Amino acid sequence: MHIDLLSLLVCPQCREPLTLDPEPTMAGEHVAAGGLRCASGHQYPIVNRVPRFVQHALDADQARTRDSFGYEWTKLYPEHGHSNPEWQAERDIFLEYTRTVPSDFKGKLIIDAGCGNGRYAKLANDWGARVVAVDISDAVEIASVNVADRPGVDVVQADLFKLPFRPETFDAAYSVGVLHHTPDAKGAFMSIKALVKRGGWFGIFIHGQGNRVLYFMNRKLRAWTSRASYRTTWNFSLALTGAGKILEKIPMIGPMLYIMGRQILFFSPDQHNNFDHYSAGFASFHRKEEIRGWYGDWDDVAVRYAGVATESIYARGTRP
Repeated sequence: MHIDLLSLLVCPQCREPLTLDPEPTMAGEHVAAGGLRCASGHQYPIVNRVPRFVQHALDADQARTRDSFGYEWTKLYPEHGHSNPEWQAERDIFLEYTRTVPSDFKGKLIIDAGCGNGRYAKLANDWGARVVAVDISDAVEIASVNVADRPGVDVVQADLFKLPFRPETFDAAYSVGVLHHTPDAKGAFMSIKALVKRGGWFGIFIHGQGNRVLYFMNRKLRAWTSRASYRTTWNFSLALTGAGKILEKIPMIGPMLYIMGRQILFFSPDQHNNFDHYSAGFASFHRKEEIRGWYGDWDDVAVRYAGVATESIYARGTRP
């Protein structure tokens, strides 16, 4: 962590300011190792440049979700979205998901709520933002490496329900594909929402319920895949990925069959998307009206369905 991050942090248990151990281990501009403590005696380690605030017990589903994403980002996709061939696609996806343009980030202090391997934090930083990237899983190990050369990005390991920041700390926030993988998507949304300053925006991408058949199949399949071994779910996802790739190659009729199939079963030609969808311990599905209600009296709220079976929701609003 960079020293200036300390001014943003508070103890997630008592909300008091934190102080740095007197003799931390430095690595250039980073605090590589050491500890943080508050006046009430709560202590949190800093390991590999990352402050660690996840010290509480998690239930089985939350632990599965944490471990699934940790496995995904550290073992399967540590560099996904960071290479040049992927950069343009990830850029376009990120802007679409968050309903933003690059100028929305310039000069802003932003929280990336559920950062994975840090690919979106790098994009926001490229556009001029100071980014605090938060994740509950071991993905922080890879994210920290991927953003190590950036003075404008810090990685923090924390639970979205116990975030170590004061209310109205950030100019903006985004959470892409994360809220629906928490025990309480609305509760996680509200926890992040409270951190946004007046005039700041909050953009999200979250699962939509889609049509009734797709919603039913998602729940039935995930009852198995979210509890199977990672290898079993990976192999199941490979079969779906193969089907998606085959349909991609069939002229004319292939896209039509894909759209028809996706009304019944979630699958894509992207293995990352398939494994992400089926492996996590939690996955909730939401309606557009529900998400609109979460923003309450915020201004300029835009909520819309997306995807071939309205299986996704993109939303953004501005705090009045």
